[in-house]
Amino acid sequence: MRTATRLVWLEARRTPTRPIRAAVTLTVLATLALVLITLLDTLEQRGTGLLRAVDADLVVFNEEARQQVLRSRVPRPATIGVGFVDGVHEVGVLSVVPSTVTHDGEQLRSMLVGFNARTPAEPTRVLEGRVPTDGEPNIVAVDAALHRAGIDVGDRIVLGGSLEVEVVGVVAEAMFLQQPTVWAPPDVWARTGARAFPERGYAEALVGIGLVQVQIGEDPAEVAPAIVADLREEDLDVEVVALAEAIRAVPGASAIRVTFGSLVLLALVVIVVVSAGLALLQVDRDRALHAELRALGAPPGLLSATLLLRLGVVWLLATTAATLLTASLAAAVPPAVPLAVRPITLAATAVMLALAIGVGGAVGLTRLRGVDPAELLGGRG
Repeated sequence: MRTATRLVWLEARRTPTRPIRAAVTLTVLATLALVLITLLDTLEQRGTGLLRAVDADLVVFNEEARQQVLRSRVPRPATIGVGFVDGVHEVGVLSVVPSTVTHDGEQLRSMLVGFNARTPAEPTRVLEGRVPTDGEPNIVAVDAALHRAGIDVGDRIVLGGSLEVEVVGVVAEAMFLQQPTVWAPPDVWARTGARAFPERGYAEALVGIGLVQVQIGEDPAEVAPAIVADLREEDLDVEVVALAEAIRAVPGASAIRVTFGSLVLLALVVIVVVSAGLALLQVDRDRALHAELRALGAPPGLLSATLLLRLGVVWLLATTAATLLTASLAAAVPPAVPLAVRPITLAATAVMLALAIGVGGAVGLTRLRGVDPAELLGGRG
């Protein structure tokens, strides 16, 4: 490996523009792939962040809701009954209604979330302050998106154009259907919902969904049908699904994943093809040099390592440039544009690009194995 590294270093000193030219080509494709992956990740996080913010194994919907959070109205007796089912550790309720937030004269669209504190419905990450507890009047917590919009702990905001409340905490990003969320005790949620949508009959006897944690050692897949069977005996028809399934059922989540996933896959395929072309071009360009090295006794592994190191340098340059370009673009666009770069996204994209370039390089390795020392003699003859 040391010899291969030295050969690559000497080549870079002799012709420094060669790896840069290849890196520029891959940088364009890598930036495209990274932007698409970031868009996919941001849209998915902003569409389903509400369900990702809680710590639950199962989600309980009423049957008519068809796994839609906004449509679900599980009766209060059902959520109480869930707590008595074998295998259930704890259950909480989560209720969501579209609303608005007015702060300093500016009105923003949002989702008002009613939840039970100290249950699986409580958001798991609090960035500042605290979350409201049940029964506390006229206080809420906001998510990080509203905090970025200028709402801080201690501010007073107006919900639904009529109810003034105080912000006591900021929770981690928990957007739902591309809207920021406000987390309130059940009675604040019920009063705001009743004022905004009186025809829907909001009351304390109705909740949105039940969030269930199963006991340690229990299988959620086995507890779910037990919940359905127990409640059916009480003439309560519900649907119980895993949290991951509820996330996939959020409107638009699957379409976003399929659409942008297909574009990302296409970009990676193009990167594989371009990488293969670059590897083949490198092998053909240095064919005489490789034949001479083979004639001098260099093992095939040295030549393979040299080729892979060259591609590694190109990958490093392209990935670094693509990361800087995408991060700069994300910082320049307005917050409403779904382009928020996360470290885990950058790391995953770098790995995918490395695999794509590696697959392309494998094509070059097959050509490299065909280099024959006799070509050196033939070329000199």
